[in-house]
Amino acid sequence: MTVRGTARVDIAELKALNPLGEFVEASGVQLDGEGRRVRQGLCPFHDETEGSFTVYADTERWYCFGCGAGGDILDFVQRREGVGLADAIALLGAGRQNLPRASPADRRRSYDLRSATAQSPSRDVQLLTAAARFYVGKFRRNGRARRYIASRGIAPEAALRIGTGFAPGDGLRDALRRAGFSESRMDGSGLFAARGAERFGGMVVVPETDYHGRVHWLVGRALDPSVKPRFQALPGAKPVLGLGRLGATPASVVVAEGLIDWLALAAWNIPACAALGTHGVDRIAEALRGAGQVFLAFDADDAGREAARRLERLLGGRAAVVDLPQGIGDIADLAQHPHGRATFSRLLQRAAARRRQTPRTRL
Repeated sequence: MTVRGTARVDIAELKALNPLGEFVEASGVQLDGEGRRVRQGLCPFHDETEGSFTVYADTERWYCFGCGAGGDILDFVQRREGVGLADAIALLGAGRQNLPRASPADRRRSYDLRSATAQSPSRDVQLLTAAARFYVGKFRRNGRARRYIASRGIAPEAALRIGTGFAPGDGLRDALRRAGFSESRMDGSGLFAARGAERFGGMVVVPETDYHGRVHWLVGRALDPSVKPRFQALPGAKPVLGLGRLGATPASVVVAEGLIDWLALAAWNIPACAALGTHGVDRIAEALRGAGQVFLAFDADDAGREAARRLERLLGGRAAVVDLPQGIGDIADLAQHPHGRATFSRLLQRAAARRRQTPRTRL
């Protein structure tokens, strides 16, 4: 099957005409909790009995915690029907031939933000995705990890939706071996130290995924405050955390500084990414070249303020600095306060208003 015609398809309109939950149910997947923002059912892509297939009404996206598949409605159609993107668009738009079709140039632009993530071509995406699923399962059953996340003002259920996991420090190699991965692939993955110890043992682990839910990178934060270093990451190029999963270029994106900052924003369903530090501002600006409005919400210290100013200069009129309330050091602090989500929304509105009032210098 091919997509015919020269008209352009408005993908956003096509998706709006096909609510994900309704479409999934029409395809034969029974979802629980009608009317809820998060609904679950049996995954149509692998055999299961637990109902790991999850549909999120707020973001119109789906994810299976069993097999790791995920994406938007077009990804669902592609996987369900075994077709490519063009045919998925045609299938979804059947009976709506009046909708314009996106040109190849438009499609490339819509994927810019996804491809901007600095992924290393040598990473074993299949193995990392399997490891991330292992960590998610452990997080579900580990009370200490869930309490830690809750103590940071993040609902454990929201953290699970993002793909947050927990590495107990043992069992990963056996699980990967049972999944069919060779010792050489495991040893080359970066998940294990020279003597075989697990890199992320005792840590909450967060994946950097692409638009389709495949894991390209992992970063962990120790639960025990006495453990040094507090953070561990896979070796190699460090991505701008969160960019890979944003999909088509968003109208706006919040840039935070730290891992927990990003977790809080993602749990609030705010399109966001994390610099994971204040270095490499040029790299971050390049990665954000396809975004619309960029809100800079770095830490309220000298290093954070300087990084925000530099990034604001590089991004020009698209950027707006978010001023955190007095006494709040970062978004992670704000997440622990009552009404943190509502407070941050007001801060974004103020930043946007200041940006509109700032005179633009014509070059």
